[in-house]
Amino acid sequence: MSNPPTAVGSSEDNPTPASVIRQSGAAATAGVPFRERLIAVEQAQNPLREASRVLLRALADMPDHLESSETFALRDLLEQEMRVFQKLCEQTNIRRDHMIGARYCLCTALDEAATQTAWGKGGSSGIEWISSGLATTFHEDRQGGDKVYLLVARLLTEPREHLDLLEVIYEILSLGFEGRYRHEANGKRKHDAIRQRLYNEIMAQRGPAPMTLSPHWQSDVKGRRVSFYDFPVWITVTVLSVVLLGLFGWFKYELMSRGADVQKQIADIGRMTPPPAPKQLHLKQLLKDEIATGTVSVDEDARHSAVTFRGDAMFQPGGASVKATMGPLIAKIAGEIAKVPGKVTVLGYTDNVPIRSRQFASNEALSEERATQVMQMLQAAGVPANRLEAVGKGDVEPVGDNRTAQGRAQNRRVEILVAHQA
Repeated sequence: MSNPPTAVGSSEDNPTPASVIRQSGAAATAGVPFRERLIAVEQAQNPLREASRVLLRALADMPDHLESSETFALRDLLEQEMRVFQKLCEQTNIRRDHMIGARYCLCTALDEAATQTAWGKGGSSGIEWISSGLATTFHEDRQGGDKVYLLVARLLTEPREHLDLLEVIYEILSLGFEGRYRHEANGKRKHDAIRQRLYNEIMAQRGPAPMTLSPHWQSDVKGRRVSFYDFPVWITVTVLSVVLLGLFGWFKYELMSRGADVQKQIADIGRMTPPPAPKQLHLKQLLKDEIATGTVSVDEDARHSAVTFRGDAMFQPGGASVKATMGPLIAKIAGEIAKVPGKVTVLGYTDNVPIRSRQFASNEALSEERATQVMQMLQAAGVPANRLEAVGKGDVEPVGDNRTAQGRAQNRRVEILVAHQA
């Protein structure tokens, strides 16, 4: 694991174990009174980020080497600070789902950072961190490497509502957490893409940082034009170094100061009430009498409902006008179909005996006109026109043997097919 950037104010590239134990939790918890931290959280632009500042710093300053006793001490301090963080959120009325979400992500990131070190992998000089990790203690969960990214995807559907939490997760990703992408092919590219998307959403909501650091850096007094060559090289190098160091410090401070807003939604996600299932058709129950008499047949499953009319019961031989006796039945079916969403297709079929009629040039033309007539009756009974379609199939897809009169009668039919929406 590559070392994450150091926290704001740290003057060490690789802090000693003792300093990390003091600075990662103890100094911020014991050195700063709880009341002062509470006031800082209440006054912060992002209270969640301010409340998690100490934990983010601990993530940034995770040491490479620790003695066994220091390992246990650091583990206890992080658990204590996690409880202080929760208390700060509760007393400042931060949304509970944001608090839980941020706590879950922080626990997962701290566990990952620890397990990337020699002392966090167990052995004679430490503890096997994963068996007693923070995520296990607070959430009884070891799948954070996957779930953090699932949480990000869910939060990005409503970025304005969850902006504080997204900022905290962005800082966690920026401080070295990679989760499942740490060992995945092209994982770093995927991780960077998610982190960049978070940054873009945050900037879209917060507004971009000003591009000009000092708009009035030049004096309004005009004097002798100074050449670049008038300055000694060492002054130029020194000034440039100071500017770069200042820019680094400023950007580092801005990054760390935005790290306190993402912890409330993980526990509530599993308890969310799923949306109600779309209403389904129950045509078999509705048409049980007609099914019993053989007027129609119904085929229903989770994906579609199909009502099949015998053509001889619905039309005169060779004709396309629906018999008046079928009107009430079609209206009853239309009333039920209009209550549910989904595409409605009316399919007309004939037998294979060629039609000899001036009105219809082929069996396909006859079947299409019959389907159109039924479709128009469905529309008149309340089914929206934009859901309806009529298709003439002619003598294709027979269900009976066209060599027998009974089989040809079965093939002369009209089907109303309703596709259910998921």
